[in-house]
Amino acid sequence: MPFRWFIEKMGADYNQFIRILQLKLTLDDRRIKVATKKNKNAQEKMLIKQSLGQIFMGVFFSVLLIMIKSPFTFFYLAHTFIMALMAMMIISEFTTILFDTTENAIIQPLPIKGNTMSLARNAHIFIYLTLMAFNLSVLSIIVAIIKFGIISGLIFISTIFLNVLFTLFIANILYLGIMRIARGEQLKNLLMYFQVAIAIFFMAAYQLGMRLIDKTQIQDMVLPVHWYTFLVPPAFFSGFIVGLSTLNFDLQHLIFITEAIVLPILAIFFTGKYLTPVFNRKLMDLEQGDRASKVKIESANKSLWYRLMSSIFVYNSDEKAAFKMMWKMVGRERLFKQSFLPSTGFILVMIISSFAGKPFDLDKISQSNMYLLVLYSSLICVFTIASSLMVGPYQSAVWIFKTLPFTSSANFFKGTIKAAFVRFIIPIYLVISVIVCIIWGIKVFPDILIAFLCGYLFSILNYYIQLPIYPFSMEKSAIQGGSIFFKFFGVIVAALAAGFLHNFLLGWFPFANLLLIPVYVGAIWYIDQVFVYRKINWKAVDLTNNFS
Repeated sequence: MPFRWFIEKMGADYNQFIRILQLKLTLDDRRIKVATKKNKNAQEKMLIKQSLGQIFMGVFFSVLLIMIKSPFTFFYLAHTFIMALMAMMIISEFTTILFDTTENAIIQPLPIKGNTMSLARNAHIFIYLTLMAFNLSVLSIIVAIIKFGIISGLIFISTIFLNVLFTLFIANILYLGIMRIARGEQLKNLLMYFQVAIAIFFMAAYQLGMRLIDKTQIQDMVLPVHWYTFLVPPAFFSGFIVGLSTLNFDLQHLIFITEAIVLPILAIFFTGKYLTPVFNRKLMDLEQGDRASKVKIESANKSLWYRLMSSIFVYNSDEKAAFKMMWKMVGRERLFKQSFLPSTGFILVMIISSFAGKPFDLDKISQSNMYLLVLYSSLICVFTIASSLMVGPYQSAVWIFKTLPFTSSANFFKGTIKAAFVRFIIPIYLVISVIVCIIWGIKVFPDILIAFLCGYLFSILNYYIQLPIYPFSMEKSAIQGGSIFFKFFGVIVAALAAGFLHNFLLGWFPFANLLLIPVYVGAIWYIDQVFVYRKINWKAVDLTNNFS
């Protein structure tokens, strides 16, 4: 059996590998519902919900592919889209699985071979990435079969698996690069911040791949093959599909075919044979960092920024207490930062890519309304920060939050989102605002204020409409599901609508944009003083959180 031979060649026990992988998949399909304590033992078919959300996401991209005539460009774009989203998924969702050391306490005393656990961990991620890649490509596969024939569609499916293998290898090699220069607690901190760099790298690579295409006419998009095209992974798989489906085996297509077959196979062999043992040793360092972490002493009330922001955003004593406590916690909590900080990289790439590929005329840019795109791009953090506040290691310690002497549960959640917003989003927005003022002048300050009010409104609203789950008390898997994709698109659509409305008012009549200020201020007041108290109460908190 070739697969068994391959697993054993990697230094793992095949039977143990299969059992561990089956256990991981079984547990994933038994994720606990968090809506009520009555349903906490119910099984939720999360894979179905996730798949529906991913198929829905893939539909939007496939609309673009329908118009493309060139098969090479079609499959190049499809694989670029798949690779970029898989990379983002590895960074945002599966990093905690790659570096999870909690199971070592149970596994290490058992007679399990060293590489078995790591290979099972990578196989676990590979299965989910393959499922996600296939879901994203369902409509693209159908379109490919209709436009280029069933053979092309079938070969396209096979290259999806090769794409997943290669992307997983790239992620492993990048993480190992940073792991080799640090250890223990320093390693964990560097990994957290390195995620931002990886996010920027993959998003920038995606944008670069898209920029290689001549977009003069969508239906006639053509990707010219230069020497550097052979270094772009999506081109490997695209050339492989076109070469085999058309039986074209000239030098160009032979190079693509060889790259598409050989590189993923070498990548998975190299990962299993050489990278996995290194990963095991580094994970031991990571675990030692968990056991020997130094307690960081932080005094929030000595910070001028803290005192200024607390006086602006919080008023009653309950909110101030929650604000101060969460100010410290969001600054220390690693899982929160791992979930949130990559979104800052997305903002940077989005802003740069909006101006890339165009003649850079500063005078022309300063006379345009492009600053609205720059300002509203920061809204991507709004969705991320709300969900990131849920994720953390305090599942068994959530009862501590319940014992805090707050007269209203809503005040605790108000202090939580405000502390996170002030500590992370406002500094990002201030940097963006300074750049905007330098390029477009102080005349756009009202628009900066309007975009800020819009971002703050979306931040608190997005957090309050979630279930009233205490911060840092949920596993990453517990907040995943099909609804998360629809919610993401809902926030993006609302943000786009707000930006278009802002732009429309700028062209309607002078100072029409100022009408948005009382609208946003009124909406913020209503949500902060009325809506949150109706939505979040002790009964809702007790029904949502598990204090056992």
